[in-house]
Amino acid sequence: MVKELKKADAGRYTNADHVEFHEMMYEILDRYKEIINAPAMLSDYRDKLTQETKFYKWSRSSGFTEKKAKTDRERDRILKGITDLLYAYEKHCDPSLRSSARHVQRLIDNWHGLEHFGYDAETAAVDSILAILNGSDYIPDVQALHLESWLTELARLNTLFKSYAAATEQEQGGKPDISFKTARRETDSAFRLLSRRITAIIELDRPEESLPLISEYNVHVNHYNTLVRKRYGRLHVKIDIADGEIDPIEAQPYTGSEVFVIPSVRICREEKNGSVTVVKLVFGKDFTVGYKNNIAPGTATLIITGAGEYTGKIVTTFNIVEN
Repeated sequence: MVKELKKADAGRYTNADHVEFHEMMYEILDRYKEIINAPAMLSDYRDKLTQETKFYKWSRSSGFTEKKAKTDRERDRILKGITDLLYAYEKHCDPSLRSSARHVQRLIDNWHGLEHFGYDAETAAVDSILAILNGSDYIPDVQALHLESWLTELARLNTLFKSYAAATEQEQGGKPDISFKTARRETDSAFRLLSRRITAIIELDRPEESLPLISEYNVHVNHYNTLVRKRYGRLHVKIDIADGEIDPIEAQPYTGSEVFVIPSVRICREEKNGSVTVVKLVFGKDFTVGYKNNIAPGTATLIITGAGEYTGKIVTTFNIVEN
């Protein structure tokens, strides 16, 4: 007998799925309101959901809404890519690169959870981050970590997002008091309170009256979580570089210090139309490197690790020789 609630992965639902999920969930909970016995919580859930639904319908009426949402997703992807790259550099064998990565990461940590900010707040935060990283205190780090192209793309997306947001407001003559992201979070928060209430009822060992509620609740959650898994399985599968090719690495002269080599890495990538394209990966964006035994004469090991949209590793060797 099932006596626990499934966890809804609501944070990853599309806006349309999010509204639909909560509309249907409210209907389920309302049918069992006598068992839940929390009218204030249920009323608050309804109010927050009404607010979100109103915002959703408002946003859908704009011709710029989808463009704005797509640009925001791209902006979040770039921010995550920068964070992933910094994480990789923090494990680099070169202490100066580790130091630069930590310096930049500490700055970004000041806006922890940036991707969950409201549209306006995230836009302002990105402007602030870009202004600081383009300042004299951070330019050496940005250059050392090869972040220039990432920041250029982030600036482009932020400017594009602001233009779509302004066009939306002009087109519709104003907007609701809160952002859609905030409306979603408030709905989710009200829903979690009700879920905890139901969990408390289950823990009071009243399965005979709560079992139908638990069953409907879990079937509904499973359905939408499955949609998310299918969607992200299609859109967010990283490309494994394990079968990639690298150019032969020439013997490197012994210097008494660590020897660093940046390899040329290529992979064959299958396109949506079935064709195959040979792609040359970019160091710092698509992969990072690590080393073992790269000081003394002999055989050094080079570890190539996928980054950004790539994953997996390639391990190869090169020789260090005395003149």
